[in-house]
Amino acid sequence: MMLRVWAEFITPREAADPAVVSLLQRYRAHPCLAVPHGRLGADYARFVRAYSEAGLEPALWPTLSDESGYWPNERNAAEFFDYVRRIFEWAEEEKLSIPWLVVDLETPLYQWQEIGAAKGLKKARTALRVFRSNRNRERFAEAAQIYRELQAFVNSRGCRTLVPVLPFIELDLQDQATKLQDYLETPVTPIQWDVVTVMQYNSLFSGMSKGLLKLEEAPYYLYLLCRNMKEHFGGRAALSVGLTSTGKLGDEPYYRHPEEMLPDISAGLAAGIDDIAVFCLEGILKHARPESWFEMIRGAAPAVPPRSRRVERLRKLGRMLYRLAR
Repeated sequence: MMLRVWAEFITPREAADPAVVSLLQRYRAHPCLAVPHGRLGADYARFVRAYSEAGLEPALWPTLSDESGYWPNERNAAEFFDYVRRIFEWAEEEKLSIPWLVVDLETPLYQWQEIGAAKGLKKARTALRVFRSNRNRERFAEAAQIYRELQAFVNSRGCRTLVPVLPFIELDLQDQATKLQDYLETPVTPIQWDVVTVMQYNSLFSGMSKGLLKLEEAPYYLYLLCRNMKEHFGGRAALSVGLTSTGKLGDEPYYRHPEEMLPDISAGLAAGIDDIAVFCLEGILKHARPESWFEMIRGAAPAVPPRSRRVERLRKLGRMLYRLAR
C-alpha cells in the first residue's frame, strides 16, 4: 500500500525535522506539504532533499491566496498554472527533483465561507445560488484545457500529479458527465491526472451532517464510493481519509484516536484501493504516540463494512437531486 500523509499548516522546517523524517521513514509514509503562494525558499528545498534521501517520495502541494480561492479550481486555473511554472523554475535553480505535485481541485474557499456564514434555511438557499452561479460550460471547458496543459507540463518535468477531489464527483462518474464538476468548479475527468484521490473524510461528513450520516455507517458509504472510483479510474484511484485535526475551514470535526479511523482504512482496502492518504500530519504529531496512527494503518486488514440501508437511501436521494440539476 502507498501511504501518504497531508501536511497543510506545518512549516517545511518542522516537517524536515530529523525526528519527523525518521517517523515517516519507519512507516513508509510519504509527506505532501502545502506550499502557500510566494513561500518558496531554502526550507522547502531542505524538505524535498530530506525525504528524497530517506527513500520517500515527497509531494509539493501549491495553494493560492484566500482571495483567489485558496485551492485550484475553474476560476483560477491560469493563476495556478503560473505558480506551478514558478515552482519548477525554482526546483531547477535548486537542482531539485520533485516526485509529486498536488493539484487540490476544490470549490473556491470564499464560496464555502459564504455558505458557512448563512444561518438556518438561508444556508441551503445560499448554497443553491452559489453553485448555480458556477455553472458555465464555456469557462469549464477553458479551464479543463489549461489543466490538460498543466498535466503535460508537470509530466515533462519528470513529476506526477496527485489530485484530491470531492466525493460528490461520483455522481458524474455514473453518468459519464461533467455537470457536477462544473457546479463545484473542479475539472477532473476531462484530464488524465496520474492519481485521483477522493476525499472521504468521515469524521467531517458525519460530524457536519447533523446525524444524517452516522459515524458507524459512514465506512459503508466510503466503501461504495471507493468501489465506483476504482471502477472508473482503475489503478489511478486513491483515497484520502481523516481527519486527525482541523483543516482550512477551522471547525471540522476530527478523530482523536487511531482506532476511530480504522474502519475507514479497512473499508478502503476492501474496495481495492492501495493508495491511501491521511489528513493530517499536524494532528498525528500532536498525539501522545504519533506512531500509533501509522501502526494502525499498516496493520489494517480489508473488511467490508456492514450494509446500511440509511446510506443506500442517502445515495438514492443524491442521485435524484443530481438528475434534477441542469
